[in-house]
Amino acid sequence: MRKRKKLTALLALTTTLLFTITSCDKEPVDLRPDLPSVETMMMDFSDFATEPGGVKSSVLTYDNFVYSYLTVAFWNTAAVLVSALPVTAYTVALTQTPEYIGDNTWEWSFDFTWSNFNYSATLTGARINNEEFSMEMVISNALMSSGGVLWFDGVVRYDHTSADWTFYKEGSLAVLEVAWNKDYVTEAADLTYTYTEPSQTETGSYIMWEYKPGEVFDGAYTVSMSEGLTNIEWNVNTIEGRVKAPAHFEDEFWHCWDSYANGLADIDCE
Repeated sequence: MRKRKKLTALLALTTTLLFTITSCDKEPVDLRPDLPSVETMMMDFSDFATEPGGVKSSVLTYDNFVYSYLTVAFWNTAAVLVSALPVTAYTVALTQTPEYIGDNTWEWSFDFTWSNFNYSATLTGARINNEEFSMEMVISNALMSSGGVLWFDGVVRYDHTSADWTFYKEGSLAVLEVAWNKDYVTEAADLTYTYTEPSQTETGSYIMWEYKPGEVFDGAYTVSMSEGLTNIEWNVNTIEGRVKAPAHFEDEFWHCWDSYANGLADIDCE
């Protein structure tokens, strides 16, 4: 009888321990990271995606928009070189359901194809506190000698009003810092790229995109590079805008261009 009681007590204790362990490891669904959209890491360059060009006989010039276009295109190209693969992987992650792996941490694991190559990706999200969670993307394929390469990591607010990302090359060299902010009441937003690769001519250079609803020129880029500062402002509906670049134009004035419907030709600023 005594042995039976001991066995019963042992079984009860084991059950209690198993229940406790299971309970401790139960997914806290309310803390599961909700992935922010791709716009938190990819700058919108669409309004400057096409270079204008008039007929040879035209007396119109397009210098102001073209200079703005080329300035933006430089950053668009540089960002794509660093982020094309990981952003593609992140876009796929947005369609996946994460697995809870314990300790307030979740994983999105999946395969995807990019540029005719097959890759495996693991996106890990972990709660930092009640306001923020961390993210980390590791990607691998058969051509990679290691088990995977860290492509980006970051910190995101649960309410998606801000996100900070760091993109890497070779798994450890930080080359691009990305900072995103948005006010969901006014819809005002900004996104900044800062080039951080050490010992390069443009190390520390940045481009900041802003959306300022209600203003005539509600879109803006502020570009800081080794040659100086460039300010670009435009209306996101008409694409009419202006640019100020003292080093390029050799003055402190705004230089304007007409709307997309009117060909983006140079005009006098009002």
